[in-house]
Amino acid sequence: MKITARDQQIFTAVMGLYCDNEGSPVASSKIAKQKGMAVCSATVRNVMARLEREGLLYSPHTSAGRVPTEAGFKYWFEEFFELSKIATYWQPQQHQLVEFAHGLSQKYQVCCCVGLPQASSRLVFRVEVLGFDSESWLVLLIDKAGQSHNICIKKPDNDSDAMRYQFAAWMNTVFSQQTLIEGLHRMRAMAHSAPPECHDQLAQWTRELSQQLGTDNSIVVGERYLYQSLELESELNIGVPFLHQVEDKLAFKNGVSVLYANELSTLNIEESIVISLPYFTEGEYQSRFCIICPVYAPIEAIIGEFSQIETVGS
Repeated sequence: MKITARDQQIFTAVMGLYCDNEGSPVASSKIAKQKGMAVCSATVRNVMARLEREGLLYSPHTSAGRVPTEAGFKYWFEEFFELSKIATYWQPQQHQLVEFAHGLSQKYQVCCCVGLPQASSRLVFRVEVLGFDSESWLVLLIDKAGQSHNICIKKPDNDSDAMRYQFAAWMNTVFSQQTLIEGLHRMRAMAHSAPPECHDQLAQWTRELSQQLGTDNSIVVGERYLYQSLELESELNIGVPFLHQVEDKLAFKNGVSVLYANELSTLNIEESIVISLPYFTEGEYQSRFCIICPVYAPIEAIIGEFSQIETVGS
């Protein structure tokens, strides 16, 4: 593209004025009045006409000002943001993911969809076995942050505190300083060394844990903002299927990435984008933090929040 420095200055001004949560066409007179823009309206009009011929802008109505095209957005992201270098290998705690999602959603009135950390990679610090009720034990696998993965199992027929303590000691031998998935493998391999009275409980617990480790989960906040801003009537499929599609599209891409919502069958909505960032635990990929918003949302400010994400995740 034959884009001069002045063309780029006017183009970025259009993008900044359009992405203000309103999405109104940007007039040349408004550009000329911007601070530091030492050009007249006629010059701005000429540049905007040239940008339109390049396919970066278009005019929805005669004399209505210009708005960016999809090609214009792509050019903006590629030329003015080093997205792949933003927040590489972010390693947040789960509570930070949730807090960040709620904070961004409320501040910018956007929808956030976040895949929760995979339970299978959580490192177990200790195991406790508690008497839950008259029929069940509660097994707690606790990590260093004090968060626990909990499963109820049926008590043995001759239940006693001594037996429960013995079973807890064996579980600590198996799981301490292991990830959940590795502990599950060790538990199967070491089942012969478990207290004989607890073999039935062990089989049940192994089955329950295996099922739980195979499930995905996510949180969605601010969904109402998306429905309101886009005036949607049909329900969107935002959640784990959406995250899986994003992962397929952005496999092995680190840093911030941008997709158009109409590229995803789970959304298939126009004039919207998905801003996505992967996160990790102990260097292992977990899932993605995604923002779904109209193209006229304050995108530059949102990306600025991601640029500070190392502080958020520290």
